[in-house]
Amino acid sequence: MKRQGLWSALLVGAAMLLMPNAASAQSAEDLMKSRLGTTDADPVIVEAFKRAAQPVTPELRAKALECWKANACDTGTGGKITVAYADGFGENVWRRVTAMEYIQQALTYPEVGRILYSSARGDAAQAISDLRSYIAQGVDVIVIFADHGVALGPTVREARDAGILVTVHNGTEVGTAGEDYVANVAEDICAMGKAFVDSVVTGNPAAKNIVALGGTPGNPLSASWQKCAEEQAATLNGVSIVDKEDTNWTQEGTFAAVSAVLARFDAIDGYIYEYADGFRGAVRAYESAKRPMNMVVSLRTDEQGLFCDWEAANQDAFKIFYSSGQNFQSRIALTAAMMKKAGQDVNTHINVPFSMKPVVKGMCNKALPMEISVSSLVDAETLKAMFAGQ
Repeated sequence: MKRQGLWSALLVGAAMLLMPNAASAQSAEDLMKSRLGTTDADPVIVEAFKRAAQPVTPELRAKALECWKANACDTGTGGKITVAYADGFGENVWRRVTAMEYIQQALTYPEVGRILYSSARGDAAQAISDLRSYIAQGVDVIVIFADHGVALGPTVREARDAGILVTVHNGTEVGTAGEDYVANVAEDICAMGKAFVDSVVTGNPAAKNIVALGGTPGNPLSASWQKCAEEQAATLNGVSIVDKEDTNWTQEGTFAAVSAVLARFDAIDGYIYEYADGFRGAVRAYESAKRPMNMVVSLRTDEQGLFCDWEAANQDAFKIFYSSGQNFQSRIALTAAMMKKAGQDVNTHINVPFSMKPVVKGMCNKALPMEISVSSLVDAETLKAMFAGQ
């Protein structure tokens, strides 16, 4: 009965996201409840969601798309502040949506006059070069998705010494928050890794063999949650992480990784992974191998294409749990820097709440692009324009 009660509660939580990306039609409180599972959050998160709930006018949408396509733009407000986003790897849909979250958030600040974006394409030397370019340009704020972790530390400190406010998000560390830079925005990455394992067992109490899929080789995000997932599995009778595979956060990489898993193992009970859209490659691997999808998948993100694949597969033993796309962490990181610049107190570590939810029928909305997260705060019309023709 306890497990049935848990499942009922999870279904209710999932139902709150059946209308993806209606962000501009919801209050900040509603957005927080559906995306985070709570309204009890850090003041920076509350402020970020208040701004995200503002209506997206046609003029703002056009400007956001201009900035997103060109990677640089003047906002037209006459504002004196320049904000920059240094992405360690921007070449998948999740990263492109995360960039738009940052851009739309920046456009809620009339004091921001210029918006910049760069992707290092997975290259550490380029990531450092991008930061140094922003320092040379004299930007006021840098938001970083720090895929290359502490290797960026010396350059981050150069930015600090130049008077630039730096924030990072999504679980990577580049030094000491509060000393080397303003704040680190992230879920509890370790708790997320443990929750992945628990969700597999919730979906299948008899689960034993779990495969952990990660992104680019050696990236600190995957390494962090996988370590905690292994620790959690060790506390459960007979449950173990039997394999770890890199996917480069692409469908093609995930297809290759899971095809290799299927060639080595007769049965896998569960997969844990950051990237829902990437796992569409795993579905293709199962279909190609003509193997039944008797598995529970626990994911961080929630791109709806996988949910559409799940509905089409129509296999009872195939279950998916997800947390949230967390694209909006770039909004929170920018808001943290802007609040700091305005003289407000900002916590050095901003913990983003999360909750695991099951995928349920009705979450596939074919009127929207398959690549988008159901929890994105980017409005539907902007998302359609971003990926038109793809």
